[in-house]
Amino acid sequence: MSARVLVVNDDLRLAESVGSLLADEGYETRIARDGLAAIETLSEWPADLVLLDLMMPHLNGWEFLERRAHEPLLARSLVVVWSVAPPVELERARSLGADECLPGGATAPDDLLEVVSDVLTRRPSYSASAQHS
Repeated sequence: MSARVLVVNDDLRLAESVGSLLADEGYETRIARDGLAAIETLSEWPADLVLLDLMMPHLNGWEFLERRAHEPLLARSLVVVWSVAPPVELERARSLGADECLPGGATAPDDLLEVVSDVLTRRPSYSASAQHS
């Protein structure tokens, strides 16, 4: 079974583009436009990895990470932050539990794919995948 990746970004065009890039590599993908939509999606569709923007309306990436620390449903998924936020904010995201943080404007598509693959392989088996219904 292929790994599931939830792309969370309020820029729909970017989210769809990244989702297509991941799908072309064999990942199963879905898109959520903010943190609240991500939580709703994860309750119905457990993802192995969440590709998370930080600056979004309704529930931003930092708030998502804070909730993830206290909610088992969210903690099952690995998180890669991919955002144009300044480096100090990426470090803040890492301190809140992000598994990896990438600068949005400076990360080439191939580098993004490599990081997603690397983060997923850090886990012995895809925990969320094992729980897919």
